[in-house]
Amino acid sequence: MTQRLLIFLFMFATVTVAMFQPVAAAGVDRGEDSDGSDDTSLITDPPATSISADAKAALRSNSYEKVGLALFSAKTQVDIDALSPVFDSLHGRQYGSSVMFRPTAAQDVIAYITGDKYLTGMMKMSMFTQLKKGDILLRRTGRDGCKQWDVVPLCKYWALVYEHSGIFYGARNGVLSVYEASNIGGVQFKAVTTWKTPNLYIGIQRSRIDAATISTKLEAFIAKYGGNGQTPYNYNLLDKNTERALYCSQLVWKFYQTVGVNVDSDHPFYADWLRIGYGNTLATYISRNAVSPDEIGMSSNVYRMATGWNN
Repeated sequence: MTQRLLIFLFMFATVTVAMFQPVAAAGVDRGEDSDGSDDTSLITDPPATSISADAKAALRSNSYEKVGLALFSAKTQVDIDALSPVFDSLHGRQYGSSVMFRPTAAQDVIAYITGDKYLTGMMKMSMFTQLKKGDILLRRTGRDGCKQWDVVPLCKYWALVYEHSGIFYGARNGVLSVYEASNIGGVQFKAVTTWKTPNLYIGIQRSRIDAATISTKLEAFIAKYGGNGQTPYNYNLLDKNTERALYCSQLVWKFYQTVGVNVDSDHPFYADWLRIGYGNTLATYISRNAVSPDEIGMSSNVYRMATGWNN
């Protein structure tokens, strides 16, 4: 991919996607994923009521990179709410709004993530009946995704296509369920019907690991992290290694590590997209330390079953 092709990605991605997607429906389930903490305990901390010392220090610095690093490593929604408007302002001063772009650029990266260059494909609803335990589900909510909804903390900054992910479990207490992490409720099971809502763009991926291994390892994983909010949500996008809390794509990545599959692609195209938008320091730090749903979508260690809009 050439530098010229990358120059316009940051400003163009939302416009390109919006041109080719249906309008989002009301009533979409908006609980999802993002970032973390760092300790092997699974005890839930009380919610923060004031911003952290790190966030205060970053704000006092009025430095684009320091505020950005504090934002992407924020551990609470309180810090995110305090840092994000300042980061947006500093980013605007540093990068401005006039960027030359070609329509094909964002589409090329989207095609790599989804196999659907213009995001016009439709999901065959029969694919949901063909899901197997351990299948990875990826999701975009609505026409503009994270630009339209505040679905996932910080996702407007790091999601080109997908903002949420989960692992299909199968029948649990009589309900077909997905194992996932949400900023509303932590690590939990949700009915697969929340993934079948109209105007969600869905990706389905599968590994080549045998079903028996997937089942055994997934049950052990659930025993460790729980399925009813025992493990809290991880707000710290950059702390994917923590055992204390999990965000959605971190949960998927950690589970697949247990079966010897690395689904964090660390793909250079994704890093380049971040670099054009945020500069080398932030992009390098994010791409090395986070695992996003888009990076899972770009992984060559699992294969794509289907992508498309529910209808």
